[in-house]
Amino acid sequence: MLVGEYKILEEIAEGGFGVTYKVKHLELGELACLKHCHKITKADDEILREEARIMWNLSHYSIPAVRSLIQMQDDKLALVMSYVPGPTLTQIVEKLADLGKQLDPIHVAWITERVLNALRYIHYKGVVHGDLKPHNIIVQPKNHEASIVDFGLSQLKPKRKAGNKGYTEFFSAPEVVAGRTILPEADLYSLGMTMIFALTGDPERLKSKEVPKSTPDPMVRFIERLIVKDPIHRPRWPETPDEPDLWDEFRQVRIDCFGDSRSHLEQ
Repeated sequence: MLVGEYKILEEIAEGGFGVTYKVKHLELGELACLKHCHKITKADDEILREEARIMWNLSHYSIPAVRSLIQMQDDKLALVMSYVPGPTLTQIVEKLADLGKQLDPIHVAWITERVLNALRYIHYKGVVHGDLKPHNIIVQPKNHEASIVDFGLSQLKPKRKAGNKGYTEFFSAPEVVAGRTILPEADLYSLGMTMIFALTGDPERLKSKEVPKSTPDPMVRFIERLIVKDPIHRPRWPETPDEPDLWDEFRQVRIDCFGDSRSHLEQ
């Protein structure tokens, strides 16, 4: 199927709003990702427009870049973004669970650092992701990269009384579940819950927020700081990007846990 300048190659995923496809640009031969929100009404097109606006000026290696916003044959809008290859963190964890294994903490560490780096960037840009979870983290194991995708619930410079667009059970912060505005601290809570899922491979452990005993103590303490109920007591970014922040702290956590802030592309 051809859509404008793109040829649809295969379906990547299906969600509450529609289907995401892997596509190829007809002239350049380059791959892209097309998010077709066919499950929302014409009146809801503003949802996708807002997602495109929020992502338009974001430029970071762990975030897909917006290519265009096009109209499909069913008159619904589709968002075209750069294609990020690789499985989701959920797929990796579930595959290991099927084999009776868990993701080693050293791998959870470098994935966390990549995600923290991206969160630091978008938060300083005034963007809150709003739906950070293992399903929305794409991992490239061979070169140790991780990207955040799906900004459908994101907000740009949200007001204190703006509310939120939705939430995901267990991964969303308590204040978001209660209908309050998403703030950067909510993304950090979601990151902590994502780390617990990555370490355990068991969604049931999310209910108790239980971290496996095999997790090094410095990483356990870091997670515990992220998932406190009151957002006021969670870590927050400093006023200026040049001050030491949570990302710098986690690099030290990696040193304390593994003797180095790098994993040296361990398989």
